Amino acid sequence: MRVIPVLVAVLLVSVAVGGALAVPDRGGTTSAVPDSPTTTTATETPDAAESASTATVAAINGTAPIRVLSLEGNGSVASDIDVVTVDAGTATTFGANASAERIETIALRERIASANTSDERQIRILDGLNEVDKDLITLHSRHREAVAAYHAGEISAREFLIELARVRAEAAVLEDRVRMLDRLAEETDDFALDDSRVFPVVYDLRTFDGPVRSRTTAALEGEPGASTRVYVEATESGIVLSTVADGRYVREAFRGDLRERDDTSIDEETAQNVTARSYPEVWAATGGSVAGQGSGGTFLFDLSYPNGTLTAFVGGGTERVFMEHQRVDLAAVSGGEAVTRTLDLALTVNRTFPGGPLRVAVTDPQTGEPVDAVVKIGREGGESTDVGTTGTDGVLWTVSPRGEFVVTVVEVGSTEVSTINVAPTDAVTVDEAFTSADDSGSSNATG
Repeated sequence: MRVIPVLVAVLLVSVAVGGALAVPDRGGTTSAVPDSPTTTTATETPDAAESASTATVAAINGTAPIRVLSLEGNGSVASDIDVVTVDAGTATTFGANASAERIETIALRERIASANTSDERQIRILDGLNEVDKDLITLHSRHREAVAAYHAGEISAREFLIELARVRAEAAVLEDRVRMLDRLAEETDDFALDDSRVFPVVYDLRTFDGPVRSRTTAALEGEPGASTRVYVEATESGIVLSTVADGRYVREAFRGDLRERDDTSIDEETAQNVTARSYPEVWAATGGSVAGQGSGGTFLFDLSYPNGTLTAFVGGGTERVFMEHQRVDLAAVSGGEAVTRTLDLALTVNRTFPGGPLRVAVTDPQTGEPVDAVVKIGREGGESTDVGTTGTDGVLWTVSPRGEFVVTVVEVGSTEVSTINVAPTDAVTVDEAFTSADDSGSSNATG
């Protein structure tokens, strides 16, 4: 199975879509669902996380690497670096599709409101929910097809990101529709939708969301400043998207092979232990305050710690984390092993894992003062792509490609230059922590 990562500069043109209805801003987060059947706050740290150093509580990423849900171990790897621009036509089509979905929701609400009897109203509510089920199946099919097509090289990274954004937007509208149907059911005499019917659909729809997809969607909707470089990686059933934006490293990962959707369930305690075993450092750094919510075969934990946030999606059946959303403050990211070369300029690059936060620093070799320089990344003997400038502090953060690459810097307004070859490091993975917990015989190991 191949892994095809592509580093993409998503230079999404800011275009206002006249008359378009905005897609609900879920922001890639998993905000609490009102009246969810299971919403808890953990106050004790499971044994699986107690072995994490207490030093991580103050600044986990200042001393520890970022632990990630990885796609590694799936065979041969291919990679590329690309620059894409989404034009006005794409933005207009994107907005029109979102508008059509929301108009359908409004029409459904009016059909229900116009029902002459309570029985007819109930039938129309149930019909609406059944249609959401059908639409959800379609979204899963589109998502699988997009991942497989990108992995096979049938679509570009640009096309892949746009399709993910479209699926996300439609999922957000469907979630709003489910909430509307739930409210209308509560307002109907002698009728209510069962929580077990509503919330599994809501949590399922949330798996199409993520912080990187959220930013891509914002750019497609014309939000100023939303353009960003995105690292894209895929297997036949999994994806990783990552970027650096607003002073944070942002990452999302999905493992379709670790998720079973049919007739599965998971309880809170099991899901909590799976999360603690998968992210022991982050779990310890939360200080014991962890928000959990779930229903059916999916349970979510939102973990906030001093230097970032993590959302872990745990699935029934496999009892493993199958999806993660991470935001980590760059100021707290461990620099990692540095490689340095001095030509006209002194260039230092802190190595990281593929798709990880890559730090590039440029200084004057004579004075040690920071230098504002254009940073280019490419392959040995190939073309390089401009990724930005270091600015007045001489530092640029971006995301690392997969495989060996070359970093070149050229001082702004000058011909002073330096270049260096860089190889990524191995990622510190969730699988390693989970397996280690199994090997240690943790009393809370349940997966």
